[in-house]
Order: sequence, then structure tokens, then C-alpha cells
Amino acid sequence: MVRQFTLILACLTLYACGGSDGNSPLSSTGKYPVVVKMGAFTTAGYFQYLIPTAHAAVSDLQLCFKRLRFKKSITDIDDPLVDENVDLQLGNVTISSAGTDLSIVNIPADTYYRIEFDLEPTCAGKSVSLSNTFGTFTSTESMKIKFEGVFLVDGTETLQLGVQDILNAANAYKGTGTIRAALQAVSGNY
Repeated sequence: MVRQFTLILACLTLYACGGSDGNSPLSSTGKYPVVVKMGAFTTAGYFQYLIPTAHAAVSDLQLCFKRLRFKKSITDIDDPLVDENVDLQLGNVTISSAGTDLSIVNIPADTYYRIEFDLEPTCAGKSVSLSNTFGTFTSTESMKIKFEGVFLVDGTETLQLGVQDILNAANAYKGTGTIRAALQAVSGNY
């Protein structure tokens, strides 16, 4: 009985505080809050389970986030007119193997086929800082990291991004070529 009363009270509070600014999950504008998270990953290679090494390949990965893009069309994936862009005020974020909470953004109801993050060198002049078995590397280039799948927004949602393929590329980076080329050559999923 107490739980039911608490649930009813919470729903009434959400409804009463919704306002008309489009930020409420019950908004008539069709924008809904989406909790954006990077999922957990492992930096251990397959052989590390049989022959352990002194340390995992990626010991530190920091990304400087500027913008988040939700792509609505598979056929026009590079058309900015079908994007939903959200400027982020995250700055430099250390990516954790246990998963990383990024932000809550308000997105219109729709189906999205690709999610992209723009990384910019606005965090102490770096877009990426990476330490792995092969050394410590940084990038001052703007770049995108992308995630592909189907994401339907029709209410309050949680977007869990699979980052394992991106971390595998970071694990393998040896300083040959650019970090940008290594990270943009792969996609995560959701």
C-alpha cells in the first residue's frame, strides 16, 4: 500500500512539474530524456586468460566530448538535415572498464540508426589521451566515434553503448598512423 501511494505521488509530481519547456518525460513536444552510458569492456586479450601479462593493454583512456549526434536515416547517414545534434558540456571523461555514465539528453521521439560523438581538442588541447601497453599517446585532431544499431525513442530511455570494438582498436594502437584513423575505423554498437 505504501509503495502504491509512493508511486502515485511520484507520477503526480512528474506530471505537475512537467511544465511546457519540453524537458518533461510527459511533454507534448515529443522530446524525451535519454540516459547515455558507455558499457563495460575488457582490455584483456584472448591469450591473457591463459598467460596473464603484467598489466592490461589500455590502462587509461580519456575522451574530450563536444557533441552527440543521433542519426535518423540509414540511407542518408551523412546528411546533417536528418541529425538530432546535442551539444555536450562533458569535457574530458575518463572511460572506465566498468562502464561510464555520460549524460542525460532530451531527444525527439524517432528511430535512430547511428549515434556519433564529436571529440574535439578543447580539453588541454587534446581530443584523446590513451595509455596502453605500447606507450602513452594523445591526439589533437577532431574526430568522431560511432555506434550503430537501432534505437527507438518513444519515452524515457537508457542508451547503453557497446564500446568493446573501440577499446580493441585502442588496445592495438602502437603509435603507427593516427589515433583518429584507428578509432574511426571501427564502430561500437547498441
